[in-house]
Amino acid sequence: MENGRYLVVSIRRDDPLVVYVVNQTLHWFIVGITLPIIVLYIISKGLDLFQAGLILSIYSGTIILLELPTGGLSDAIGRKRVYLYSLAVSVLSGITLLFAAGLLWFVLGFFLYGVARALSSGSMDAWFVDEFGRTNPGGDLQRALAKANIFIPLGIGAGSLLGGLLPMLTMDLTSGIDWMNQYSANILLMVIMVLVQMILTVFLVHETAFKGEGGGLVQGFQKLPRVLSDALEYGVRDRFTLVLMISSLFMGFGLLSVELLWQPQVLGLMGDPTETWIFGVLAAGYFFASALGNMLATRLVPWFGRDHLLLLTIVRAASGATLVILAWQQGLLEFAILYLLLYLIFGVANSPHAAVFNARIPGERRSTLMSFESLMLQSGGMLGSLFIGTWATLAGISSAWTVAGLILLFSSLTYGYLYWIRKKAKGRSMP
Repeated sequence: MENGRYLVVSIRRDDPLVVYVVNQTLHWFIVGITLPIIVLYIISKGLDLFQAGLILSIYSGTIILLELPTGGLSDAIGRKRVYLYSLAVSVLSGITLLFAAGLLWFVLGFFLYGVARALSSGSMDAWFVDEFGRTNPGGDLQRALAKANIFIPLGIGAGSLLGGLLPMLTMDLTSGIDWMNQYSANILLMVIMVLVQMILTVFLVHETAFKGEGGGLVQGFQKLPRVLSDALEYGVRDRFTLVLMISSLFMGFGLLSVELLWQPQVLGLMGDPTETWIFGVLAAGYFFASALGNMLATRLVPWFGRDHLLLLTIVRAASGATLVILAWQQGLLEFAILYLLLYLIFGVANSPHAAVFNARIPGERRSTLMSFESLMLQSGGMLGSLFIGTWATLAGISSAWTVAGLILLFSSLTYGYLYWIRKKAKGRSMP
């Protein structure tokens, strides 16, 4: 019996999909623990909203600045090693935030958190794609990614629900400790869970398909200029990859346009502004709708002849049209239904896009190019928050979302163009 149990564990460790699901679900569960309270925690330590905004801007800026270098480091010295570095920095960040007592300490804590986030970006995703290709030659990557992306949003959703309840559940305990307040338990639990994640990563993640060029952190940084130069040259010169990244830029623009404005839009539709549970339901519903979208993707792909680009063209157009309709809803129930439908549609696109992107890029540049794509997504988000935020201030949220929806609708041409050139290339290859 004992041998049988060890055999099951061994089989699961040899299955990249199971390891990836466990790793990333727990990773995003940990992120979810602090998501509902992080601004409240900053304010509870005596800082104001302007300072909170400054701190979060530094965090976002750190991720953007380090996105490409850390992706290149992952390609240079190995994905597992860089992910473990990210967890170690996360622990330092959590400890700093736990004892932070002033603006400078919070700046340091969130700078470290941004470094950790940049280090983790794309590292385990690249590991999974490589290991899946090794263990399942010719396997259906889109289907595997869709399965994984069902669980990952559920992880962050569960973490967010726990993160919202934790201050109430631990209030009596934290009130008796001088260096803690009602939100400190979230930060402490985050640090503990990151340590658990480190242990699980060491024992569960085996890097066989791609180990980088070896060496330590110093050697990795020495190799970084060459790795980045090769990957960026490929990303810019390969037209197919470049158009996929431009599509991600548009996606970031649309996504941030929704995330920036949905709360004030809901507030305007609520009869009683004190019923804040509605925000919690919609926030949790977003993650569950995204998970359902990933589940549906597996069933939709065969309907389109397993042509991911055709499906992506239609799905991107549908997301733009849905946002335009959502913009003009006057009832809370109608808004909620369309809001969740929009995130379900976003979820449908996740695994087909990832499958197309990973099928195109070379394995030795995978992590850098995935970081490049993430940079494009975040850059689109920054443009969206600036442009759509300004438009909403001048003309209202409904008008701003209409513009964002039309831009998303227009961006479906990126996938349509790739579908056309690939179909044209197939036509040429036929006798």
